[in-house]
Amino acid sequence: MSIQKQAALAAACLAVLVAGTTASDHAQASSCPSVADPKGLKPQFAQQAELAEVEQQLGRKLAFAENPLFAGRVKAGALPPVADRLPAEPLVLMPYEECGRYGGTLRGLSRALESGTSEILSWRQVNLVRLSDDLSTIVPNVAKSWSWSDDRKSITFVLRKGHRWSDGKPFTTDDVVFYFDDLVKNKELHPTTPAVWMAGGKPVEVEKLDAVTFKLTFGAPVPGLLHYLATGGSFFAAYAPKHYYTPYHIKYNPKADEDAKAAGAENWVKRFKQLWDRWKDAETINPAALKRPTLESHVLEVETNTQRRAFIANPYYFKVDTAGKQLPYIDRHNERFLNKEVAMLAILNGEVDQKAQGVDLENYPLLKENEAKGGYRLSMPPGQSGDPIAFNITHTDPVLRAIFSDLRFRQAMSLALNRAEMNETLWFGLGKPQQALPLGVPFTTDADRRYMIQYDPKKANQLLDEMGLKRGANNMRMRPDGKPLTILWEYSSQFASPGYVQLVQGYWRAAGVEVNLKEITTQLTRQKALAGDADINMEWDVPFEPNLISQPELYTPPYRSSSPLFGAAWRQWHLSKGEKGAEPPAWAKRLYALEDEWRSVVPRSPRYMEIGREMVRINLENLTIIGTIADLPGPTVVSKKLANVRDWTVQHYNFARTYPFRPDQWYFKD
Repeated sequence: MSIQKQAALAAACLAVLVAGTTASDHAQASSCPSVADPKGLKPQFAQQAELAEVEQQLGRKLAFAENPLFAGRVKAGALPPVADRLPAEPLVLMPYEECGRYGGTLRGLSRALESGTSEILSWRQVNLVRLSDDLSTIVPNVAKSWSWSDDRKSITFVLRKGHRWSDGKPFTTDDVVFYFDDLVKNKELHPTTPAVWMAGGKPVEVEKLDAVTFKLTFGAPVPGLLHYLATGGSFFAAYAPKHYYTPYHIKYNPKADEDAKAAGAENWVKRFKQLWDRWKDAETINPAALKRPTLESHVLEVETNTQRRAFIANPYYFKVDTAGKQLPYIDRHNERFLNKEVAMLAILNGEVDQKAQGVDLENYPLLKENEAKGGYRLSMPPGQSGDPIAFNITHTDPVLRAIFSDLRFRQAMSLALNRAEMNETLWFGLGKPQQALPLGVPFTTDADRRYMIQYDPKKANQLLDEMGLKRGANNMRMRPDGKPLTILWEYSSQFASPGYVQLVQGYWRAAGVEVNLKEITTQLTRQKALAGDADINMEWDVPFEPNLISQPELYTPPYRSSSPLFGAAWRQWHLSKGEKGAEPPAWAKRLYALEDEWRSVVPRSPRYMEIGREMVRINLENLTIIGTIADLPGPTVVSKKLANVRDWTVQHYNFARTYPFRPDQWYFKD
């Protein structure tokens, strides 16, 4: 394009932007149905409706409006008009306060690539269904509707007619079938089918019924499937753009291996995994992501680097507001990667529009003091817990494995913790000392929460003495092989603050167990966890009931597949029926049996309650994960310029961070 044409296009865009904020926009904002003032609109699902519902109840057709961001491209013929970009059946969102204005850049922070990024991912993510902000109701999203079979072994989804990927190509059931048959069930990409897509010992079967209708069939009832898609699985879209990925897949391109080697990869599998990842943030790291289509509200705008990641609104996004304006309102997302100290300065200086993930409670006084200066509002939603600790009882070092596997050691380490002091010192006394347990479930008791949380250094020392861990010349304990017993605690500040690990270090040293601390990156902690040579692992997202309903594996070894606490080979043994991995102890085998049964039981049924209680008992009695504090609030910062933002009722990864609170209808006020 010539310089003259570029200048003309820029002038046209500027003219539209200026024209896009007239008084008529303000009148439209005040007249459209919202959650605050529904104006008689009563949809089937709260806060959102299908187009036909809106038009029938309002008694008129909804006229669609264009984001000025795209007007220049539309005028130049590079992009169809908005009515031709939207699905025939767009999802209509009722904004919280009012229909908003277009424009602006939503500024956020993360720790680093693959470290503390789920919050900003939640700004733009989508999946087949979504969890409403009541944190219990599952509502339509990418899928228009669904219907279960009577036995809950199969579910049929209906997509939206005319829905398009961000590159304008049709999104159909072919993209869903490709995801399941060619990605999830491909043995080279997934040697073991992910647990959530297994039931009754069989992987899920997908059937295309027509261009917008597909059916998933399982070998056993899966009543919690929608809970998975709306909570723990909300970050992992159950579809993939077939038209984009087939050139890299050996099934569709016989020369995929040759092409991969020419591109510098070992084979097609290695190259494919560079381009596709179930964790959507990982896909944006490769430069090829600039061309990878998505259904998310924003698409990658420039190549990602170690300093920042930038996104721009998706011109084919499938939602509109009740005035017919295509969402999202906010044009761009800007994600900077900063360490914890610099990130806090950026927040205090008003350089961040929304931040909660990784903001420690210890920063609350500083954040509160600087609210006015930083131009933000600080809230304290619940949902946080003191950092859990899991000793690697399947350690690659046989001596450490024997020590950590001895229940007495884990009991001693729990009893050596002064949780009351930790609560006061680190968390202003706002939490409650508690053992590591699922939260918000109906089958835990006060006795469960208090299990071995008393501060009892005398008992802790007695247990270590019984193990034969004798004290040496410096009064610190020795391993059975005569070497000093030293725990190397390599931690990431994403999961534990220096103050936390230093307090714990002091308690354990008092019991004669030497602890050396070393802060490393989140990426490295995950690598070490996967290798099985970390002494302590901490990356466990405490499951709430909606997560546990569909993902009981969050409460059985290894507790997290991408960053296992311990026992990854045990799960491999279980899934392969003993052909691979390592045979687990009896208590872990029982947990796996309960996990398998849990997937088929109806939530809150008598058997559901029985299984839940037994899983809690087994984990507690074996102190698989040592807990510290629960019921902690999480500081949440929101710019005072940001509108349509309601107070969080929970702040947690397992509720998909901001996603239940609908970031695509946020906007910036004058």
